[in-house]
Amino acid sequence: MEPTAKDIPTPPPLPPPLSSHGTQGERPSTYLASLEAAGPNFMDTAVYVPFRPRSIKPIWYFFYGTLTKPEILKHILDLQEEPLLRPAKIIGYTLSSWGQYRALVDGEPGEEVSGFAYEVQTTEHEFKLARYETNAYKLHPCHIEFTDKGEPAEISGITFMYAGDAVALRAGRFDRVLWEIQMGTRLPDKWKTPTEEIRRRLMGG
Repeated sequence: MEPTAKDIPTPPPLPPPLSSHGTQGERPSTYLASLEAAGPNFMDTAVYVPFRPRSIKPIWYFFYGTLTKPEILKHILDLQEEPLLRPAKIIGYTLSSWGQYRALVDGEPGEEVSGFAYEVQTTEHEFKLARYETNAYKLHPCHIEFTDKGEPAEISGITFMYAGDAVALRAGRFDRVLWEIQMGTRLPDKWKTPTEEIRRRLMGG
């Protein structure tokens, strides 16, 4: 016996149509909406924002040894032209010998060290100077007085000072401080001389 139309159950109603961003009740994706609004060629029409490197404030360096020679400084910094060095001096320092090199250490009040000053323009050049000087030297702030009658007549700057024990350097004996800096380790306390041990206690080390 064939079923009649009256016997066939009525199918359930169709579900509501889906939105373009998900099912009904879902919060639309703002990201997908933005992509749709941008169009198919959004990569070609996107605004290009060029990268701007962080500006570096130039800083004056005072040199007193091999870096006072323009040809050496030009080579170290990979400069296209010869650097402009200004004759200058710093007060309250003196020079000592570290092997074949000169080393800047604290001097008597009023004592002068003559040399040249150079305005370093980038941090890349600062790193190149530091690599050249090695960790036998440390950066130290100083007051530079120019001796060429140009402008400015004086300015705050930095220089490379001897990083080790200046007393040991002047006495021509083994410099434990510099050795430990360069080796990256400390010598056993039993190897310290009585003078070093007294100095350590006075400094609270």
